[in-house]
Amino acid sequence: MVTIDDVARMASVSKSTVSKVINNYRGISQATRERVLKAMKECNYWPNATARSLTTSRSMMIGLFVASQLNDRFFREVLDGVEAALGENGYDILYLSSKRAHNTGRRLGYVEKARDRHVDGVIFLSYIKNDIEMFDEILGSDIPVVFVDVDLVGKRSSYVMSDNLRSGAMAAEYLIQLGHRSIALIDGTHYSKPAQDRLTGFHRTLAEYSVPYNPDWVFRGEFSEESGYKAMREILSMSNKPTAIVAQDLMAIGAIAAIREAGMSVPDDFSIIGFDDIELSRHYNLTTVRQKKDIMGRAAAELLLRIITGEVFSPVTIGTEFVERGSCRRPA
Repeated sequence: MVTIDDVARMASVSKSTVSKVINNYRGISQATRERVLKAMKECNYWPNATARSLTTSRSMMIGLFVASQLNDRFFREVLDGVEAALGENGYDILYLSSKRAHNTGRRLGYVEKARDRHVDGVIFLSYIKNDIEMFDEILGSDIPVVFVDVDLVGKRSSYVMSDNLRSGAMAAEYLIQLGHRSIALIDGTHYSKPAQDRLTGFHRTLAEYSVPYNPDWVFRGEFSEESGYKAMREILSMSNKPTAIVAQDLMAIGAIAAIREAGMSVPDDFSIIGFDDIELSRHYNLTTVRQKKDIMGRAAAELLLRIITGEVFSPVTIGTEFVERGSCRRPA
């Protein structure tokens, strides 16, 4: 039976160095790490996860709470980044259901779920801050936590978010520079921090360019095609219509459906800019502000690992970028 001593001998390092490589300790050079991993592979030596957890007090498992479906177009790409970064550091992911009743009939909160499954930390995806109290307990616990798109911090908690203020500003500025002076906004609920920041950036930019802000042209709803469709139907019924719309991608796609149903087109009758750059947006030739979703996921995982290992941490903001396609034109 191959032991850690055999690996150390083959790699010409100490047993403690092999242990540090196995448990992802910092301070090991890349060359040494690769030599140890090569020796482990040649010896066919892979440490038992349970044994590792006993020596490191870690399960090497991260819990993931996801409020939406796993096939959500936006968060699926975020998950790709989370999975890649955690995998590179030897961690596995355990998907945790939210507050599901245990077989005892008792409903478990986030803290109980995390401790019951012995995860080293948790990431929250696709939640909105509509009820702060639901997170109070885990924010006050010693469990390492990272939120994506929810700006909550605690003694061992932080968050990752795109620069949504700049995103709202970029979208408004592009349309203004095309000559639009009547611009609507269709976005998510005011409980959503990204949607709220985009509105703020949008509003500030209109003021900066002395473009009128019409609150009747601001629509809130779910991040869905149906919600965008309903908002656009309302716009179409107005006597005073905007010439351009800024909307979250799925909502923009719903708005495009309503425009086409009314016998009009994009961009001939309305210019539209999206937020997110989900995969579907390119099929609609949608100009949009791209969130770097895989980078957000990677940043969330790396931030969580810093919290777990006791390093200094702070919230992370990820820049966005403008993607010009064919859904906008100068107003007639």
